[in-house]
Amino acid sequence: MRKLSLLLLTILASLSLFVVACGSEQDLTAPPITASVVVEPEAGGESWFRDISVPKGTDGYELLEAAVDGELEAEWYAEYRSHFVGSVLGVEPVGSEFWGVFVWDEGRSAWSPLPVGADLYSVKEGHIMGWALVEYDADSPQVPTSTP
Repeated sequence: MRKLSLLLLTILASLSLFVVACGSEQDLTAPPITASVVVEPEAGGESWFRDISVPKGTDGYELLEAAVDGELEAEWYAEYRSHFVGSVLGVEPVGSEFWGVFVWDEGRSAWSPLPVGADLYSVKEGHIMGWALVEYDADSPQVPTSTP
């Protein structure tokens, strides 16, 4: 009976580890990737974080968090599976500003707004992301002013 209990306990522990591993989107067994981030609270006032090493499967929010060493404030919205970033490096939006998130498009040599929230964006090797304080303007979309 004791051997059966021990076997059952071992099987349950193994299954628990399997479930935890399946729940993680980061691939900790793969070699890390590198990506870069620019934080631009104002035009011409950028801070670059280049070649940040992160696990494969890291999302855009996690990349920002790693780049700024956790120096940000954000609120999690479960219904959207996304964070709303309120402060980066101690800088908060003023008035109708918000932290916009962008990815550098090598083919166009231009910034493009992310098509999804940063938490839903899977960062790939060599990606360059930009976080900039912007205001919504459909006629004149704002993007970071600095370039890689």
